[in-house]
Parts: sequence; C-alpha cells; structure tokens
Amino acid sequence: MLKRITRSLLTDRVTIMVVPRANQGVRSYRIPVGAIYGVLAIFMGSLFASGHSVLRAAELSRQKQEVARLSGENEMLNVELAQVQTRVDGLKTELAQLTDFEEQIRVVADLDPTDDDVMMVGIGGPEVGARRDLIAWNESAGEVVDEALASRRSVETLTRQARLLRESFDEVLTNLEDRKDELSRTPSILPVENGWLTDRYGYRTDPFTGKRSMHYGLDVSARKGEPILAAADGKVIYAGKKGAYGYTVEIDHGNGITTRYSHASKLFVTKGQSLKRGQVIAAVGSTGRSTSSHLHYEVRDDNRCVDPLRFIIPTELARRS
Repeated sequence: MLKRITRSLLTDRVTIMVVPRANQGVRSYRIPVGAIYGVLAIFMGSLFASGHSVLRAAELSRQKQEVARLSGENEMLNVELAQVQTRVDGLKTELAQLTDFEEQIRVVADLDPTDDDVMMVGIGGPEVGARRDLIAWNESAGEVVDEALASRRSVETLTRQARLLRESFDEVLTNLEDRKDELSRTPSILPVENGWLTDRYGYRTDPFTGKRSMHYGLDVSARKGEPILAAADGKVIYAGKKGAYGYTVEIDHGNGITTRYSHASKLFVTKGQSLKRGQVIAAVGSTGRSTSSHLHYEVRDDNRCVDPLRFIIPTELARRS
C-alpha cells in the first residue's frame, strides 16, 4: 500500500494551464501531485511556525508587563512597609517608657514586678514554605514577604505587651483604690516643683563645720519665694520658728508618719489646720542655719528620721533632680 501511494505521488501529475494574455498562446504545465503536496506541507509548516512565534512573542510581552507591574507593586509595598516599621519603632519606644512606668507604679502599689519573661512574649516563626515558593518565583517578592512577616511579628508582640501592661495597670488601679486613704497620707512627692535635689539623706561634710555629720533629710534648692507643698494629706502640728531650722512646718500624716519643711521665708498655714497633698504651706527661703535659699525636707516614722526617698515616686524624683 505504501509503495502504491508513493508511486502515485511520483507518477500522477496535475496539468496547470496558464493564459498570460489574450494575444499569447496557452501554456500548460504538468506537475507531479507529490510536489503540490510538498509545497502545501511547507506552506502549512511555515504558517504554523509563524503563528507559534507570534503567540510566543505575545506571551513574552505579557510576562514582561506582568513583571513590570509586580515590580511596581513591590516598590509600593516596600515604601508602605518602611512606614509601618517607623510606626512600629515608635510604638516600641512608647511601650518601653510605659513598661518603665509600670515597674515604678507597681513598687508604689506594693505589688511584685511583672516577670521579664512574661513581657518578652514569644510569637510563632515565619511561613518558611510560602517564602521558599516566592523566592523561587521572584527573589524581591521573597524579601518583601520577609519584611512583612517581621513587621507582623513585631505588631503581634507589641499588641501582646500592650495587653499585659493594661492588665497590670488594672491590677495596680484596683490595689491603689483599696489603699486610697493610706496612699493619700503617704508623702510621695518632692515638696518643691521648681527646684532640684542638691543633698540627700545620709552622712556628708557639714557646710558650716567642714566635719562629717549625718544629714537627716533632703535639700531642694530653689529661688526664694518658690511655693512649698504638703507632701501628703495630714494635719499641721507645728508652724513657726524652730531654732537652726528657721521657719518650719511639721505635718502629721497618721500611722506614725510626720514630715518637716524648714528654712522657709514665709508660712501660710497654722497649727491644727487640715491639708491635702499639693497644698501650698510655705515659701522657700534661707532662714535659720542655712547657706542659701533651699528647702530642708525630713520624713519621720515613729519619730525616727528615715530617708524621704523611700516614699517618693521615682518619676517625681527624676523630674525634679
């Protein structure tokens, strides 16, 4: 059968008649059928190849456009991620400050500090499989995913820390509410707002004798006339001149706690008067045994001098030092 078909293609011929012009004779050509099929095969092959090339070029053009679009989106995502990271860094700073304050306020509320391991909460790792797939397709996309995952983990960690801080503050507020009266009578502020701490409780060189002696309070330097405030709620038990202390106010806060404010230039309260924390009781001066304008401030527990810094909230001390 194959031989018969081959012989037919080679022996069978097709006559093609061509009439060039009216005044010219007719021309005829006898062409083997196989040649016609060959030409047709070549033509169809060329047509197919051309069509494939056109489609391939169109596909490449589409892929280039898609890559350009994705590159543009990657750039936009990088900008947005940078902005998110800036906000995350700001939140980290604020949370760090809140954490410091939380430690201080828990001390004031007589609560145990929050465990560091609890605050440094752990969050799950990155989606490694998804990242590998993206890097295999587009390395820059993989980098964007890395940054996005890092930002997400940071936000999750900050959210958890914020929730823990909120719970801690709720606990502190509950504790402080229960101890409200006791705390209102605790001398927890420096009595001069616009002054600075110049001498602390403990042994020092006496400015008058040059010898080592015990200093039973705090010295807060300030301009003459600066208001002196009551460090806590209480009742005035002394208001007047007191030897080397100069003009002095003494306040009883209950539970055996008293405070003394000395070297004032003026007194604004009288014995027996009830006071609230922050109420103005006198003005800074340099009366009595004093070298310059300042407040000498003492705290006594059962008539025994103690370090006033035991009672002062740390943030108050930091603001006035």
